[in-house]
Amino acid sequence: MASFYIPLTGLNADSTALNTIANNLSNMNTTGFKSKSVNFSDLFYQQIGEAGSGDPIQRGSGTQVCSIETDFSNGSPNTTNVDTNVALQGNGFFVVGSGTDTLLTRDGDFSLDLNGNLVTSSGLNVMGFPAVNGVVNSNAPLAPVHIPVGEVEPPSGTTSFGVTATLNSAADINDKLAGKIQVYDSLGNAYQAQVTFTKTATNTWSYNVTLPDTLAATMGNATQVYNFGSSGGVPATVDPSTNLTITGINASNNVSTTINAPTVTAGETIVQYAADLQNALTAANIQGTVTANNGQLTISGANLTTAGSVIQDPVSSASSSGILTFDSNGNLVSPSTDVTGITFSGLSDGASNMDMTWNLFGPDGTSSLTQVVAQTSSVSASTQDGFASGNYSGFTIGSDGTVTATFNNGQKLNVSQLALGNVVNLQGLQDMGNGDFSTSLASGTAAIGVSGTSGLGSMQGGALEASNVNISAEFSDLIIAQRAFEANSKAVTTFDTITQETINMIH
Repeated sequence: MASFYIPLTGLNADSTALNTIANNLSNMNTTGFKSKSVNFSDLFYQQIGEAGSGDPIQRGSGTQVCSIETDFSNGSPNTTNVDTNVALQGNGFFVVGSGTDTLLTRDGDFSLDLNGNLVTSSGLNVMGFPAVNGVVNSNAPLAPVHIPVGEVEPPSGTTSFGVTATLNSAADINDKLAGKIQVYDSLGNAYQAQVTFTKTATNTWSYNVTLPDTLAATMGNATQVYNFGSSGGVPATVDPSTNLTITGINASNNVSTTINAPTVTAGETIVQYAADLQNALTAANIQGTVTANNGQLTISGANLTTAGSVIQDPVSSASSSGILTFDSNGNLVSPSTDVTGITFSGLSDGASNMDMTWNLFGPDGTSSLTQVVAQTSSVSASTQDGFASGNYSGFTIGSDGTVTATFNNGQKLNVSQLALGNVVNLQGLQDMGNGDFSTSLASGTAAIGVSGTSGLGSMQGGALEASNVNISAEFSDLIIAQRAFEANSKAVTTFDTITQETINMIH
């Protein structure tokens, strides 16, 4: 009987509405959850006659669920301060996948797997555009976002440096100003390069760039070996700033004695230096031997120890000296461009030759060197682009999705950029559970891009997007759905009573 069938369709539809509301309320704390709402439509109609005017007389057949729509509005971002958490605000979805399957999600509750890959709570890889040498290639195929946990960033040798200095135009001829810049070779070892300015004439200064090479001893069996670099047969030399001390037993009184290395003459070769050290040991009655052979200075003997350092003058250099000319206003006029080709070779650690550019001018063409009247000469700042190797210490995710790893050498390196996807018809997406959506013929293929392009939203690292379930609205809908269910239930019981009365009439 239609009297039973029609309210049953209402009960079925209201049951779906109640289930949907219950699902919304149960997910009110689910990260990135999007609430749903049920829409009804009437069923087909049966024409049972016509009115005198010809108007059709139709009888309805009940109701049905015509759609369940998803509210894709943003949830509020909640700060968690967890590096792997990301909240997406605006249009789009994170792109996640495993193998050839690609899904979309708003749930940014990510974590790291044992390989250092960023993954979802269900283990899917978070996909992004890879970076090479810190530069993201948004045209490259998507790849899992990898965090370099436990990895070491290789060193980078200094290729350019700069000095900010003020020179006193009233300085006397031969007055000097020295400034130090820490630079790095290709192996990551640090050196204190020195730029020395010398007043040579009115508005004219000479400069000289030097790079002393501090040598560390290789210890073993009371023997210390210092390896000097060499280049093109030029004899290795020792820098006057060497502060080496040697400690040994005085053979005459059996007392531990420490001597300072003798004063070094500028440009002294290691052969000459070894002879001076040997003479100093002999004078102190310390049993030991000092030799120099093939670029190695060796100090050996029972109970001998050393402290301090031996510093090697640059074995070879090019373009490391020249003339600076200033105009009457104190502006540098010559050189008019940066100084290139400042080269140091023959470093003791075997690193590649250092080939550096001295940046005399900034991007706006203003020089970092000025000459001022009656102003004490000074070096106020220095810059350079090299660094030592560093261990991974953490990472951050920027508002554009760029994943930046940090290292304990103070360097930062972009390793990836989170990919975002979006579709033309959001209601055509299929829910896959775990906060994931799959594209369908109705939704269309996902267009992949990055934050800020094609209307895609921005991200907030260390935060999660809350569910957008509105509890007040859900309770209001719950009351409406409950009343509708009760009304349809009452209709069924009413028709049951009428049917019973009809049956009783027969009997």
